[in-house]
Amino acid sequence: MKSFSPIVAILLGIIISQAHIYAFAIKYLLMLMLFFPFLKISIKTFYPHALWIVVANLVIAIAVYLIILPFNSELAFLCLITAITPTATAAPAVMDFLQGNVEYVASSVLLTNSIIGLTIPLLLSWITTPETSVSTSEVFRSIWFVFGIPLLMAQLVKEFNPSLQQLLLKHKNLSFCIWHILLFLATARATHFIIYESNTTLQMIFLIAASSLMLCTLNFGIGKLIGGQKFALEASQSLGQKNTMFAVWLAFTFLNPIVALGPMFYLVYHNLYNSYQLMKVTSPRPRRARL
Repeated sequence: MKSFSPIVAILLGIIISQAHIYAFAIKYLLMLMLFFPFLKISIKTFYPHALWIVVANLVIAIAVYLIILPFNSELAFLCLITAITPTATAAPAVMDFLQGNVEYVASSVLLTNSIIGLTIPLLLSWITTPETSVSTSEVFRSIWFVFGIPLLMAQLVKEFNPSLQQLLLKHKNLSFCIWHILLFLATARATHFIIYESNTTLQMIFLIAASSLMLCTLNFGIGKLIGGQKFALEASQSLGQKNTMFAVWLAFTFLNPIVALGPMFYLVYHNLYNSYQLMKVTSPRPRRARL
């Protein structure tokens, strides 16, 4: 049931678009959601191989942008933001269910969210479009405020109050609930924008949906190749499962809300794929018939 609950949250956001007035809370809910998984991530745990996930994030994002740019600049920019989004903070939990190396994925979460956080402001200053006419320093400060404070607070709790850390980890499902609230608010904001504030055509929405599906397939596939025999599952999950709520917040805060549609569609696709993977792990294998 948990596998399909994100889709329910998205559908509610479409139906109750009036909730867009509470979209200002996305930033603070995102920080709170990040705090819980950061409690489990140790800065001392580092898999150098996970740096290839950072490289792939950047290369795929820039390559897709340059390929699509001559045909549709708005779609190219949207794909760039969707593709460069770092590893989802929920990815280690999914990897635990898939019985893989959780520490590798946790390293990817820490590396991608930190390095991509540094890189995005530089990319926005490089890409000269109407959507990116924002202060690079302002974007940098905001991104590090959203990621830095939860990470710092989590590490302080781990270092100086381990008993509080264990108590908070018992309520880790709160992060799952916050994520659903974020999905609901983000969808409500995007729906309200499409209906009342933009002239986005159905053709454009279809192109966004198709592009997000292409990116999702590409990321999981390339991730598997990067991982090789040793980390195929872990690298695939690290590159494929993205922190889409970060991209949504970035779009609503500094860019055009229509940009948020890319990560929203991507969210649906990677959750459907995760559901499929979890079903493969949990489903009992059929017994061979005796001769």
